[in-house]
Amino acid sequence: MKYPSVDSRDARLFHLCREVARICISEEFQRLNREMVKLYRKNGITDPYLVAFQDTLFSLFVETDRHFEGSTEPFN
Repeated sequence: MKYPSVDSRDARLFHLCREVARICISEEFQRLNREMVKLYRKNGITDPYLVAFQDTLFSLFVETDRHFEGSTEPFN
């Protein structure tokens, strides 16, 4: 049986997926996301659920990612 090879890029992607999952199930994420959806709907943002999800995830990810250095390329 052959096992897939895991390189450093795969390991970083796996770490990011695990971190995103941890953030998305947190009470803080749920609370902030609800608040942002309400605010975005009130202000007529197109697709407020998607934009609120993205903004909430980004905010909490940047807040908790100890390795964030301002890069927009997470797989450097």
